Amino acid sequence: MDFHFHAPVKEFLRYLGEYAEPTLRYFNAKVEIKDLKVILDEVETLGIERVVILPIDSTTFMGRRIPNELIAEIRDPRVIKFISVDPLKPNAVEELEKAIKEIEPQGVKFHPQLQGFHPLDERAMKLYSVVEKHNLIAVFHTGTSGIGAGVKSNIRLDYGRPIYFDEIAVRYPDLKMVLAHFGWPWTEEAIAISLHKPNVYLDLSGWAPKYIPKVLWDNSKRLADKLIFGSDFPLISPERWLKEFDAIPIDGEIKKKILKDNAERLIR
Repeated sequence: MDFHFHAPVKEFLRYLGEYAEPTLRYFNAKVEIKDLKVILDEVETLGIERVVILPIDSTTFMGRRIPNELIAEIRDPRVIKFISVDPLKPNAVEELEKAIKEIEPQGVKFHPQLQGFHPLDERAMKLYSVVEKHNLIAVFHTGTSGIGAGVKSNIRLDYGRPIYFDEIAVRYPDLKMVLAHFGWPWTEEAIAISLHKPNVYLDLSGWAPKYIPKVLWDNSKRLADKLIFGSDFPLISPERWLKEFDAIPIDGEIKKKILKDNAERLIR
């Protein structure tokens, strides 16, 4: 299960807007615009049976979004649907409740840096409460942001510090939380929180495995039930990710948990 997937590609690039070119340069990514079914067929040949597609609503901060309606229209059973609501909207709670009822997602994506909110903002806290109430998963972007890297912007990296999510885990102990990209360069913070809080997991997306900090692989046994495979397609190729992961010298049973078991335990 690829737990971190951005598609359809055309809409994702449109969302990036003026950040598209520097983002692709940052990831050294060559992106082809293909039909979603074609993409899913291709990753299925790699053994990826299902993907989590993540929209994002940055209406207030960036004036753009990948809408939930686009996700709702996808009928392919290989797609696990998530939604996103801008926490800074005045009607955010009502919009989130409506989207949950209509789309029946498995979770909600939050990107504090691109949505322009501090993770502990009380407006965002109201949304976490809704996600917890519905027993959904909250995926949070943590760590640096490849989007906006190298260009002038008002994107604040501080909003991706993993330590803030420890407080969220305390306030919402039943909220299933996935810290995407393991919080680099504050990776050890993310590891500590994941080991300490039973409801916090780390996804490994956005990094080719050979560049993932060694401290994560060194702690893979302790984190065996907490690490989740995600590619960050189309910025990282699932084919490359899986090929490099195969060469990582960790226990095969741990690899199986990372690639499938841990994610399946989270999905309803």
